[in-house]
Amino acid sequence: MKVLFIDGTAGVSGDMLLAAMLDLTAGRRWLEESLARLNLPGVRLVYPPRQRGGVEAIGLEVVVAAEAPHFDDLSEIEVLLARAELPSFVKEKAAGTFRRLAEAEQRAHRVAFGHVGFHEVGAADAVVDVVGTCILVDLLSPARIVVSPLRVGTGYVEAAHGRLPIPAPATAELLRGVPTFAGSVPGEFTTPTGAALIATFADEFGPMPTMTVTGTGYGPGAANPREFPNVLRTCLGEVAPPETPRREGRVVVLEANLDDMTPEELAFAAEALMEAGALDVAITAAVMKKGRPGHLLQAVVRPEDRDRLGDLVLRYTSTLGVRYYEARRKTLERRLVTAVTPYGSGKVKLAVGAGGDVTAHAEYDAAAKLAAQAGVPVREVARALEAAALEAASRPAKENGAAEEPAPDEPG
Repeated sequence: MKVLFIDGTAGVSGDMLLAAMLDLTAGRRWLEESLARLNLPGVRLVYPPRQRGGVEAIGLEVVVAAEAPHFDDLSEIEVLLARAELPSFVKEKAAGTFRRLAEAEQRAHRVAFGHVGFHEVGAADAVVDVVGTCILVDLLSPARIVVSPLRVGTGYVEAAHGRLPIPAPATAELLRGVPTFAGSVPGEFTTPTGAALIATFADEFGPMPTMTVTGTGYGPGAANPREFPNVLRTCLGEVAPPETPRREGRVVVLEANLDDMTPEELAFAAEALMEAGALDVAITAAVMKKGRPGHLLQAVVRPEDRDRLGDLVLRYTSTLGVRYYEARRKTLERRLVTAVTPYGSGKVKLAVGAGGDVTAHAEYDAAAKLAAQAGVPVREVARALEAAALEAASRPAKENGAAEEPAPDEPG
């Protein structure tokens, strides 16, 4: 699995992140060609070398001429993105980043959303930082992005709103739920644009995961303090897929040999055991004593249900005795979700298999009911339910729209 790690121990700004991603991808030509589709006049990129501490880094500077536009609010940037011939991922993530900025400004300065004005973040260089970062993330397409705790700095910063404490109010709003630390060096080391990009892209926060690194990139900050190298480092690597999550436990297996029951009676007994709480019931054809055909009934039950369900075997079958023994079992993690399809809603079991792969299996009763209503084969409905459940499972929980509920104990 491809993972991007962003080391923010020196902080993060839009130009630092863009420079680090550019260094990591070596995609200068791709970046410039893609940014040209924004049709921003008076903007060009230069790449001055910069040394921060002992790190030699290639910086990225957006040179803005007088004719370059300034975007006063979110709607103007949304129009710009809508007109640009860029991948939908880039447009969505860039628009989402600027929306986060607008919402943070709204909360920080206590104004109505429609009256939020972009000051520093509405400049053409900030637009390039955001859209350029989205372009390079799309180029890499990592499966996950992990970010370290971010340095925010201490002291005060001068902004369009006047003198502000560090982190600036909008930055503090954007960093809700994000691990941060101030550090002892005065200065602003995480900017609103950098914080918004991290809030948009980070899947998790923490130390660098165990991975095989395939590339690194450095983005220098504007300041050059003596206390630490002011660079944002990005690392791309491969993380081994997680082991299949399994749960281990103990069950009791109840068994009985039956040679004088009809198929209807056997089915009734099996259904009664399942309704009473058995985890699984199986009936297998067998050859009994004296060569007579018969059946072996096996019920897997919880240890605490052994006596109660053993009595039900004696009640609903013709056996004169029940064998039981304890067994260990290992089961996949699973959950039960309600998937929505054109045929209607139905329950689907999702299980996490080898390497973290998710498989789906529609509940037969739900699929059969919907198939009968629609007049189509049950398999067609089952496939639709399973596809909808898998598609929902691939999205973040807050976006997938699928209702989850605790899964019953696994059979067997």
